[in-house]
Amino acid sequence: MIDAGFEKLQISMSGVIAAFRSGSPTTARTKAVSAKSAFYFRIKMKIAFNTANLVARVTDYKFELKNWGAQATKTVEQTDEMAFRDICREIKAAGYNAVELWEAHIDPLVMNGERAQIWKQVLDENGLQIVAYAGGVRPESIEVCRLLGIPQICGGLRIPLDEATKLCRESGIAFNYENHPEKSVEEILAKIEGGNDVIGLAVDTGWLGTQGVDAPQAIRALSSRVRHVHVKDVKAPGGHETCLLGQGVVDIPGVFAALKEMGYDGWYSWEDEPEDRNPMDSARANREYIEKLLSQ
Repeated sequence: MIDAGFEKLQISMSGVIAAFRSGSPTTARTKAVSAKSAFYFRIKMKIAFNTANLVARVTDYKFELKNWGAQATKTVEQTDEMAFRDICREIKAAGYNAVELWEAHIDPLVMNGERAQIWKQVLDENGLQIVAYAGGVRPESIEVCRLLGIPQICGGLRIPLDEATKLCRESGIAFNYENHPEKSVEEILAKIEGGNDVIGLAVDTGWLGTQGVDAPQAIRALSSRVRHVHVKDVKAPGGHETCLLGQGVVDIPGVFAALKEMGYDGWYSWEDEPEDRNPMDSARANREYIEKLLSQ
C-alpha cells in the first residue's frame, strides 16, 4: 500500500489559519511553518496503533486475558463495515497514521476480495497505512495480507518453521515471531532457529517485562533479528496487567536507546490491552510519549 501518511496528508488548516490571526504576517508565517514542520516530522516517525488494543471493545472494555480467544471470536462476529469505520476514525483522531491490524479485525474466515476493497477504502479515507498483520502465520493469513497489501505478519507460528519460510519466500510477505512465554533470549531465538531472510522477530516489550527479562539487554542481544516492535508496558513481572508507557516495570526509554544504537528502522507498534479501561483514552498520550523518545 502507498504510504498514506504522505499521499493522503489530510492536514487541517485550522492551525495555520490561527497562526495568521494571532500576530504579524512574519510571526504568523513562522508559526505556520513550525506547525507544518512538526506535522511532517511526526508522519515520518514509524508509529502504529495495534488494533489488538481493542480486544475488550465488544464487551464494554471489560474482559480477562484468559478469555482472549472468546473475545477474538466476538470481535470477528461484530466487526462489520460500520464498526471498522468507527475504529479507524478513532485511531486517526488520536493522531496515528499507521495501523497494525489484529487478526480478528481482518479474519481469514470473513475476509474476501470484496471486503478487502472496502477495508482498504476505509483505511485510505482515514489516511491510515497498514504496516502489519497481528496474528499467526499460515496460508490463510498470507492470503489476507495479499488482499490488503500487508507486508508482514507479526505473531505466532501456526505451521512448521520450514513451511513458514517457504510460504514467506514465495509470497514476499515476511513473518516476525512475537515473544510471549519465553524467559530468555536463547528461548526466543530457538523458536525461529536463529531466523533468516524472511523470518525475524516482533519483540513485545510487555511480555519481556512479564517474564522478568531486561528488555534493552534482550534487544541488544537479539540484534538484527528484531524487525518489528510491540511497545508495551506492564505493572509487574509475573502478570500481564498493561499500563501507560513509562508507568510500569519495562525500561521503555532504554528500549528506544537500544534500538537506536542498533540502527533499527522498523515500526513501533503501540500495544496496550487493558482488562478494565478503554485504551483509546490514552492513545494520544502514548503516541506522544513514543514521539518524544524517537526525537531524542
